[in-house]
Amino acid sequence: MSGLPLEVEFHYFCGLTESLKLIIKFKIMTIARYILLLTLVTGLNQASYAQKKEPDKKIKSIIVYQEKYDMLVTRKYKDTEQYFDERGNLLEDIAYKQGKVTKHFKYQYDSDDNKIREEEFDPSGRIIEISEYKYENGLRTEKYVYDANKKLKSKKTYQYTTF
Repeated sequence: MSGLPLEVEFHYFCGLTESLKLIIKFKIMTIARYILLLTLVTGLNQASYAQKKEPDKKIKSIIVYQEKYDMLVTRKYKDTEQYFDERGNLLEDIAYKQGKVTKHFKYQYDSDDNKIREEEFDPSGRIIEISEYKYENGLRTEKYVYDANKKLKSKKTYQYTTF
C-alpha cells in the first residue's frame, strides 16, 4: 500500500509493471524526504545566522548534514559545523562540500560581545588571513586585515554620523 487513495493509485498506476510501480513510489518518497530535510536545514540555518541568540537556548554547537539521493544511492555529507560560547557568540564556523572543508573561520569577542578577531583557515588548517576589529562606545571603528605572516594587507576606518 502506497498511502495514496485507492482511486488515485489505480488511476495513475494502472497498466504499469510492479517494478515500475515500486520505482515511482520510491521516487515519490525520496522527494518527500528531500523536501522535509530541506525545510529542516533552512530553518536551522536561519536560526544560526540570527544576530543575537536567545539566552535561554544555550546552544553549544550545530552540525548540519546533507543527504543526496541519486536513483537508489543515498549519500550523507556533513554540510556545516558551528560552535558557540555560553553567551551565544559564534566561535567557529566550518563549511563543507561533499564532506570536505571549504571554509573555516574562528572568532574571538570582547566582554561586550563585539567580534575583535577573525581567523580564516584553508582546508588543511593553515591560517590564510587574520582580521582584528577595534570599537569605541559599542561601534566598530577600525578593521585591520593581515596575511598569514602577520603583514598588514588592509585597514578600514568606520565613521558614524549621529542625530
